[in-house]
Amino acid sequence: METVLYSLTSVLLRSGNSVFDRLSYGLRRQSILVLNFANNFVPFLLLAALTPLLPMEDRAGWALYGNARLALFAVSVQGVAFAFSFGFRNLTVARVNIASRVGDVLIPLALMLSGRTVHWTEYLFALAVSGCSLLAAGGGSDSRRALWLPAFFITAAVVVQSLCGELFFQGQPSGVASNLEVSTALMFWRSAACLVLLLLFGARGTLGARLSELVVDGRARTSLLVRALFTVGNQVAFVMALAAGNRVVAWPILNSVTLFSLVFANAFIQEAPARREVFAVVAIVSLAVLKAAL
Repeated sequence: METVLYSLTSVLLRSGNSVFDRLSYGLRRQSILVLNFANNFVPFLLLAALTPLLPMEDRAGWALYGNARLALFAVSVQGVAFAFSFGFRNLTVARVNIASRVGDVLIPLALMLSGRTVHWTEYLFALAVSGCSLLAAGGGSDSRRALWLPAFFITAAVVVQSLCGELFFQGQPSGVASNLEVSTALMFWRSAACLVLLLLFGARGTLGARLSELVVDGRARTSLLVRALFTVGNQVAFVMALAAGNRVVAWPILNSVTLFSLVFANAFIQEAPARREVFAVVAIVSLAVLKAAL
């Protein structure tokens, strides 16, 4: 039950961020590298400010930041963020949802190959969630052809993320304090990965100006702060969902974030969902609740 609840919480919060992604990358054509760095670093600072409030006996301390498996998982999570950013630059929220569905089918197979036992009901659940999401599919052959490259990047990224997550979370404590520290370290490594890429591939002459725009421009600053609050909540819920143990069930729900984003897209950027897309959201929530109850 807790896996499903944490996963749904993370998805709802991340879906709000997906609308910011579509607005920033697709409609305003802002820099993916600059915004990813800012969108990781500010939440890291917020989470780091909460760490001193944890009981001393519950803290893992700096050793967690040197955990190679956590660093690898963080890089894989950031890889998923980049893959979705690429999707949002080229496609609507609804089309990105379709492009991300193949991963739901492949993740349980990848986890089985890594040695994890996957019950047939868990795989059936992943197939059902993927099938519900594909109910949202539509459009002509041209738009379908445009899906292939984003679908490839997103699928590869989410499969690698699931394997890295399995490597890290096996035997990992699932307490609130531990998960908060993991979330903080996760955002640190994601920020570090973005910073390295930014220094390597960013336009250095305009890098300072682009970062300062996020602070000076009122609309950009408000967007950054709101997104940071959403990110703090969704990252903590994301970690708690995976730490709860039933990751085969968690991943299909967590990867349905773009479908849930359709509701927010309709409210804020006028990308109205079709009836089939609304039905798909209702079907996935119903499946998740049913899975939690069984």
